[in-house]
Amino acid sequence: MTFIFLSEEFYNHYSFCSEIERKPTRPYIQICVKINGKLFAVPLRSHINHKFVLWTDKENKCGLDFTKAVVIEKDSFIDKNSIPHIRQNEFDALRGKEFIIKQKMLSYIQTYKKAKQRIDVPRNRTICEYSTLQYFERHL
Repeated sequence: MTFIFLSEEFYNHYSFCSEIERKPTRPYIQICVKINGKLFAVPLRSHINHKFVLWTDKENKCGLDFTKAVVIEKDSFIDKNSIPHIRQNEFDALRGKEFIIKQKMLSYIQTYKKAKQRIDVPRNRTICEYSTLQYFERHL
C-alpha cells in the first residue's frame, strides 16, 4: 500500500476543479490504487457523511473517500519530498485491505458512470456534481 501527497504541480494543473480537496497547511494523505493501468489517488478524510467510503475510524467519520479520488496522470503529480504519516488506528484499519480498496474504487467508478447516464435523477445529479471523477472521465 502506497501513501502519498499530491504535488503543488497537481494542484496548479487542476486549480479550476472545485471538488478536488486541498488543504495547503495540512494536505490530504492519499492511497494509490491502480485500476486498468491508471493510477488513482484516494484521500483519507474526516467528517465524511456519505456511503462511498472505506471507514478507518467510523466513530469519528474518518476513512478513504472515493468521491474525491483523482487520477495521477504524471509522476510529477506526486510530492516526492513529503512523507505521509497516518494515525496508527487508521493504518491498522487499512492493513491488508488492498484488494477491498481496489474493489470499492471500481464499484464507485461504476456508480458514477451509471449516475452520469441518468443525470435527471436528483440522487445521480448529486453523485456527479460532488465527485472528482467529473474531471477525469476520459480515464474511466
